[in-house]
Amino acid sequence: MSRRAAALVPLALAAALTLTACTTGADPNVTAPTAAPDMSTAPNPSASSTPSVYDDATAQPAPDASEGAQQSAVDAAEKVVRTYAQPTLSPDEWAQQMTPLLSQSGAIAYEGQDPTTIPATKVTGSGKVLPGATDVALNVLVPTDAGDYNVALSRSGDSASWLANEIRPTGNQ
Repeated sequence: MSRRAAALVPLALAAALTLTACTTGADPNVTAPTAAPDMSTAPNPSASSTPSVYDDATAQPAPDASEGAQQSAVDAAEKVVRTYAQPTLSPDEWAQQMTPLLSQSGAIAYEGQDPTTIPATKVTGSGKVLPGATDVALNVLVPTDAGDYNVALSRSGDSASWLANEIRPTGNQ
């Protein structure tokens, strides 16, 4: 074998290996997929649906709202509706008063609100927390001279202020 032919053997071998990898689709950097778990077996009816030990992957139900949380939410909702029910204000004055009482989504929802379209002018009674209340999210029914308003409130934690996400009439007078 000539020197030149001997020098070409390693190059030919490398080319052949490269072409072989291309034709078989094998990529040495990709691992083979693992089999999916067998879902054909029926669940064990005697197994508890509630895990005995909770981890970060298990969603926990939110605790019911405490009496203190409910009272502070009613106070906040009544203030929101008193501020909301001012149809004689200019849109700018109304927005300046409302914005501190609204969550970020509430501020976006009520941006550009024309207060002259709001039929309520005053709160006429005490607010009532609706079922399903938690310490961080709840709804309060607030009576007004134009019927009841449902105020959806939320807060980021126990010590945070309640902020309104939505204020909507219920149609009940």
